[in-house]
Amino acid sequence: MQSKKNRLNIEKIIADSLKRQGEQRREYHLFGRLFYLYEPFALPIDVLAVIEDVETTVPSHLFDEVDEIMVGDFDFLNDLGREAEYRDGAIYITNQLASEKDLVENIIHELSHSIEVKYGHLIYGDMTLQSEFLGKRRRLKSILESNGLESQHDFSNTEYDEEFDSFLYEDIGYIELSAYIGGLFVSPYAVTSLAEYWAVGFEDYFIGDREYVQKISPQLFSKIEGVLFYDV
Repeated sequence: MQSKKNRLNIEKIIADSLKRQGEQRREYHLFGRLFYLYEPFALPIDVLAVIEDVETTVPSHLFDEVDEIMVGDFDFLNDLGREAEYRDGAIYITNQLASEKDLVENIIHELSHSIEVKYGHLIYGDMTLQSEFLGKRRRLKSILESNGLESQHDFSNTEYDEEFDSFLYEDIGYIELSAYIGGLFVSPYAVTSLAEYWAVGFEDYFIGDREYVQKISPQLFSKIEGVLFYDV
């Protein structure tokens, strides 16, 4: 009887120890890159499952421009109202994400921006992606105007513009905008700039509807595959 009790106590000690180790762990690795939690996630996130998901979804060579991934409560993300950002070789991600799915999406989205550094000439050099994007912008402008949603914003500006995004997000609303972009953009955020058109399409290529990306954005699809197989 005493032996059984001791065994149960030992098993509880081991289980508690493993639980503490899991709670305290801050350092992981994704394709050999440091994945570090400056502050733990506010909600339970299975980081190892996320890493496995990303590593089985995206080829390792696409991470060439990423040195590390950092998670925490970063002031610059809060100030910008963003969940993640790629800058200076690192992907910074807020620790306020709600799920593993959100974490995977943010990693792949910001990965796409890192790829612009290395493959910008392939993505934008021949201007075909810009042409596709601006053609969609012009069609969307006509659709909005026909629905009484006229705007003085410059739809030919390919750079991100906070006022234009505010027009889409607040004046129209992303939910209503979704009804107007079918067959043009894979999501409302893809409308905001050429860089986000690339990034949202890249994200959807790997974890969304790849066939839909190819159907409505053939140039974008071609650019993604051009980057994907460039070093193979």
